[in-house]
Amino acid sequence: MGSRRYFSFFNWAIRKLTGRWPRRICFYIILLLLCLTTAARVRSYVMARRIQAVLHGMAEIRVDQTSEEQLLKMMPYLTRSEHEWKAGEIVQRWYYTQISNESDWLMPRLMDESRFRSMVGRDPEWLRRLAYQFGYRYMSFDASVLVQDGRVSQVRYGLAKEGVQPREVGYIVSAKSIHGFWLPFQMGFGVSSEEDLSPQYRPSGDERSLRVTYTNDAPPELTTRAFQLDLSCFWSLRGCDDAREIAPGVWQDLQALHTEVYQQLISEKCPDSIIDGRLRYLPDLTVLLLEVTGSRRIEVNEEGSKTEDWFTDYKLIEVIRGRNATTWNNVRLRRTIPSPMDHTRTIANQIWPPTKIGSQALFFGNIYFDSCRIIPATPSALAIVRKSPIPPKRPEDQIQRGLM
Repeated sequence: MGSRRYFSFFNWAIRKLTGRWPRRICFYIILLLLCLTTAARVRSYVMARRIQAVLHGMAEIRVDQTSEEQLLKMMPYLTRSEHEWKAGEIVQRWYYTQISNESDWLMPRLMDESRFRSMVGRDPEWLRRLAYQFGYRYMSFDASVLVQDGRVSQVRYGLAKEGVQPREVGYIVSAKSIHGFWLPFQMGFGVSSEEDLSPQYRPSGDERSLRVTYTNDAPPELTTRAFQLDLSCFWSLRGCDDAREIAPGVWQDLQALHTEVYQQLISEKCPDSIIDGRLRYLPDLTVLLLEVTGSRRIEVNEEGSKTEDWFTDYKLIEVIRGRNATTWNNVRLRRTIPSPMDHTRTIANQIWPPTKIGSQALFFGNIYFDSCRIIPATPSALAIVRKSPIPPKRPEDQIQRGLM
């Protein structure tokens, strides 16, 4: 008897829950959710289309060649800065654009934890995750172009998937043009083996963030790859957590460069192209001509194990560029260098400096190179360092500490 009442109630509940009104309510809820996710993804798609239009125009720009008039035709959504800079006869002005959903009503509330907590008394993380699953994701793109004396002098852009300060830290993909690399007061900075071998086109980063720095004279077939982005992750189901999916061309270039650098490092040679790149893009580079006066192996005790180290004495023959700031006795070979495959690891340094007494060498200083700091002074290498003019220091090229 009791079981009959139970099943009767169960059957009644099923009929009520699957009746016309419950079905309608479920239908409208599903329809509402579908409309919300569609609206969010359409919003991201429209923004992505605008970003792609800007990137397409930027890819066509040729630094130091494209005129201001051509720029305005190539690149849409540009706003001219109200400020104009004059340095003597040189006139500089900036154009910029920003495409972002930061101005939406909901997005700033999701990003501002204290503001959201004061409104509803809860942490916004749960709502951020829900909005993310529905396709409403933070998306911010900013680009700028410097025009100097009527010609484009620099272009840069950054794409962010999260709001942080400074904005550059949050970029998942970014690119910037430059003429050279320098710091004020001749302060030294590091140049990796990848940057040494490919000075004109420098992809760097990892799956979380990819960056490209390229020079004004870099080949267009390379630089255009920095502007070929796949933004579909901003409205797709998977989301945007991997920079490799957004900039696959840059990632492929980076992997190819790692392989090329590794082969160069184990070749025991420093090609003249490396010397040419240093002289062309590093205004503060020091180049000295040295002569070997002595060379010897010394037995060293390393934690109880005996090993040999190589020490060389040099004398300064000529300061070709920069200045000499050290003595040249007991110069030790750098035994390990960062691995191009993984910068947290090291590999043996197989590129030895000259050690034969009476031989001449070129030293590259004031900047920290992973390898090839002291190389044989071959006729071709000497010709490059003597004939190359010192590149100018442009204010827009100055490296910013903390954002290198």
